[in-house]
Amino acid sequence: MKHFDHLILSTFILLSFVACGDSTPIVPEHINHEHEDATEEHSNETTSTIIAPEFAHSLGITTELVGPQTIENTVQVYGRIVNNTESIRNISARFDGRIKDVYVQLGERVKAGAKLATIESNQSLTDFDIVAPISGIILSRNAGSGEQSAGRELFSIMDDSTVWVDLALFPQVRAQVREGTLVQIETAFSATPVTSSIDRFLPVLQSNQSTTARLTLPNPEGTLQPGTWVEASIHIGERDVALAVRREAIQTFRDFDVVFAKMGDEYEVRMLELGAQSQEWVEVLGGISAGTLYVTQNSYIIKADIEKAGASHDH
Repeated sequence: MKHFDHLILSTFILLSFVACGDSTPIVPEHINHEHEDATEEHSNETTSTIIAPEFAHSLGITTELVGPQTIENTVQVYGRIVNNTESIRNISARFDGRIKDVYVQLGERVKAGAKLATIESNQSLTDFDIVAPISGIILSRNAGSGEQSAGRELFSIMDDSTVWVDLALFPQVRAQVREGTLVQIETAFSATPVTSSIDRFLPVLQSNQSTTARLTLPNPEGTLQPGTWVEASIHIGERDVALAVRREAIQTFRDFDVVFAKMGDEYEVRMLELGAQSQEWVEVLGGISAGTLYVTQNSYIIKADIEKAGASHDH
């Protein structure tokens, strides 16, 4: 409302002087001062800082040149880790008999050849051992001392050195994906994404009309737990762009996406217009030129230093 009143007052004065034949309108003094204050505030914004090379090195600040890159086209989907049921072995007694001893517990990890139970044969009355055919985890134990084996399944063991990941693909995504398509899986068990590829698609649609894409992940340490939800980036293409910066380099500064250009010992804010993005790179449509040196790692340190300098200046 204040600016609107000023506008009416200025227009009134201008029209008055035009009517009087004077071509030099007089604007009230407080309007000029307000404009000058706004200009001064904008010009005084701190958008750069100076850091000595040895100090920048000690802070882990690294730079590289802006230039062309290949941007991967990816889609984000979700899924979960499930047991690799093809690695499960179900174990029964070769001959029926009385179970004399059981040596393993549910969930116990065993090695191939480990003794699971001892049974006294009903036919020969001699003892024989049941041993683990593979290394893995005891998934089920249906044997107790003194019971008869009675031809039933006594144990099941799963080799968990690999697990499956089932991803939910809705129709618009499924149309772009094939067997062998590369996928990056992000889990709570790894600081970096794990790369794999789609093995196959399950033939039955889920109730939400999604298709299940299944892939296999190595699990040598047994840390990937079935039931865990995961996020996945599916690679569906790529294109070359004229300019790109690393995703990790981008910071938010006064509501703009920026990087920090390095010129000698000075680091300066460059406000960017961004385009396509991948896991590693972001296309730049404007705001910085090819060949400009910009901060990649630890750019947040530059941002903090500039903001600190700006706050000190304001006070």
